Amino acid sequence: MKHYHLMGIGGVSMSGLARILRKDGHRVSGCDAQLSDLTRQLEREGIRVYQGHSPAHLEGVDVLVASTAIQDSEPELATAQTLGIPVWRRIQVVAEILKGGYSLGVTGSHGKTSTSSMLASIFIATQTDPTVLLGAELGLIGGSAKVGTGPYRIAEVDESDPLFRFLELDVAVITNLEADHVSPDGQARPNYHTSFEALQEAVRSFAGRAKHVIYNSEPRWRLQELTEGRPRSCFGLLAGDCHAANIELAPFSSRFDLVWRGQNLGSVQLQVPGEHNISNALAASAAALVAGVPFEAIQKGLYQYTGASRRFEKVGELNGALIVDDYAHNATKLFALLKAARNTGLRVRAVFQPHRYGRSEQEWPLYAKALEQADEALVLDVYSAEESPLTLTSAQIAERIVAHLQTKGLPARYDTWDNTLDYLRQSAAPGDLILTIGAGSVSRLGRLLAAQKEAV
Repeated sequence: MKHYHLMGIGGVSMSGLARILRKDGHRVSGCDAQLSDLTRQLEREGIRVYQGHSPAHLEGVDVLVASTAIQDSEPELATAQTLGIPVWRRIQVVAEILKGGYSLGVTGSHGKTSTSSMLASIFIATQTDPTVLLGAELGLIGGSAKVGTGPYRIAEVDESDPLFRFLELDVAVITNLEADHVSPDGQARPNYHTSFEALQEAVRSFAGRAKHVIYNSEPRWRLQELTEGRPRSCFGLLAGDCHAANIELAPFSSRFDLVWRGQNLGSVQLQVPGEHNISNALAASAAALVAGVPFEAIQKGLYQYTGASRRFEKVGELNGALIVDDYAHNATKLFALLKAARNTGLRVRAVFQPHRYGRSEQEWPLYAKALEQADEALVLDVYSAEESPLTLTSAQIAERIVAHLQTKGLPARYDTWDNTLDYLRQSAAPGDLILTIGAGSVSRLGRLLAAQKEAV
């Protein structure tokens, strides 16, 4: 038994690692800048959590675990290195967990949480009791992690961590690839690759270490080139080894036939909306089929999947308006989300919080283009994720998005958090779909609205 201490334990992914290590019989502690409901739950499960970072936490620790975002100069981490305590990055712990069985890992610029959650749901339907590690909470497993007794290990793999390239998997799934988590000025930063070419090479390495690769066949992602030389299968909405036929899109669900290597296996019903979720389901299905899962379990697993947290998550209502929260934080995610939202037939009122200055400075024109699909757009300040502005301030980014939308004749405004909350409380009405969108704190706004029940 070892004593693992996790810095940033309050994050969804790190808390999942803590739970798996704890259930594997290890002593686990951790720390985070802020305590939360999640850290308090970890305390109730027997995991000691400290507020703030301090070298004093290292007494008796065998391994210090830190995310890539934590710099070597941070005193707690630096002290561990001085004392000779091994410092592992988060993904090194993921690698150790995956080595314990038949491993399936999902990465990509978007769709990896939903795809890995669908894959987990499929393997749960096989009754093989898989071990699962996700980047979001999944109701089916009661959190972001599940320790199983069966041979299968399923993980969401974050491509923002350059160390993901060294994972060795039985089945590696690559949902797509674009220049997200790429440094805008070519300078190395935590959770940013120095260039898109560097990210592509990391994906090539990731694929090259897998026994079988599942990749998106759409030419724009260039994944066919990056996965050459390995046993592989491809998926795509309408073409590929695994694709869909007879697609039917409903406001909050969809149906399609699953085609695998030329054979129509049968009908699949999803309880989540949008073509992007059909694509996610195809990726998960292809991985499961390669692993030998029967179609009936795939069919059952996909049907019982009702969404991961912050993925088109229905959080409540206010004055008859439906409130939905979604993590979409890059332009492609935002476009796919709003396309699905429009298909509901409701009035789409998008509350968008840009995420990270580096990404937002590059992508704001694409954000604006995606938001054209909304009936109304409310833009908040950039959620910095501890980044500093580059050449544009938060206000400049938001004002440019709003100005573009106003030239298109769409109602759009940039305002403070409190003013936006008050405005929605007073104006929410039946037929509205209020979407809170972004990877930052914006999800709390939707939950505050839902807690209000009716306008004051």
